[in-house]
Amino acid sequence: MKILHADDHSMFREGLGFFLRLLDAQVVSLEASNLPAALDKLALEWPVDLLLLDLEMPGMNGLEGFYAIRKRYPALPIAIVSGVNDARTIRTLLDSGARGFIPKLAGSEQLMDGLRRIMRGDIYVPDSLFMPASQSMASHEKESPLTSRQEEILTLLAEGMPNKQIASTLGVTEGTIKQHLKELFKRLGARNRTQAVKEARHLGLLRT
Repeated sequence: MKILHADDHSMFREGLGFFLRLLDAQVVSLEASNLPAALDKLALEWPVDLLLLDLEMPGMNGLEGFYAIRKRYPALPIAIVSGVNDARTIRTLLDSGARGFIPKLAGSEQLMDGLRRIMRGDIYVPDSLFMPASQSMASHEKESPLTSRQEEILTLLAEGMPNKQIASTLGVTEGTIKQHLKELFKRLGARNRTQAVKEARHLGLLRT
């Protein structure tokens, strides 16, 4: 597995490389310290299986760097490993196709768990980043605990669409839908599609 870690802090890159090799001795760990270097490394080493991306390294200019990479490599799995932990920003990135988010301040156990799940193809976001659904709906703030993409999938789920049809409707792969459903079930505390729809209606996340 070939993984590129793009971050401007060399010690953090070295430390993360150590954890990657602990998880899989066969990992080929690549490094870049800024956006231009990351793009050069991707071009040189392609295909790359996973990009771990810092949002604050030189050249990123906010989310523009993420979108530049996504446009050039639409099939590349990208996970954010950053000190930026604003929930709205992370929601935007997840809706734009990011594989997940690991905060730089995560402890070693959380870091290992996040990396392990992302490396096996899951979408990972710390539970603490978003309020649990029950707390969110109980509060006076009506902000949804779900990303906009998850809300779209939930609506189609309630209409009885199978995964293949949902994927076709949203213009993504069926595998992507399955990953979103895993995260959606987790946020709603559901074990299956029926429970997810039932819980969403109970929480007022579905209009019908």
